[in-house]
Amino acid sequence: MKNIIITIVIGLAVLSPFNLTNSYLRTSEFDTVILQHGESIETIASRYTSDNEQLQELTVAIKEINDIKNDRDLRAGRKLQIPVIADDNQKVQVASR
Repeated sequence: MKNIIITIVIGLAVLSPFNLTNSYLRTSEFDTVILQHGESIETIASRYTSDNEQLQELTVAIKEINDIKNDRDLRAGRKLQIPVIADDNQKVQVASR
């Protein structure tokens, strides 16, 4: 039991700093996207940002929010919650397919 608690505490300590810096994991705004055949999390994330750092953060957030552990969790027709953030000076815009 002690080992389980230690493992959980270490896991939280490792993951928590990343979650605090990833603004996509702190947002309360979400879009819903239906996964199409051949799409990946990265292609969906690229509709929301072209910045490489934000793209990586958004990809991580999409996987975490939708409990996606590997590619087998991705099936056409699956609804995904996409966290969105807006700059202070502009509205969020989604690039067309």
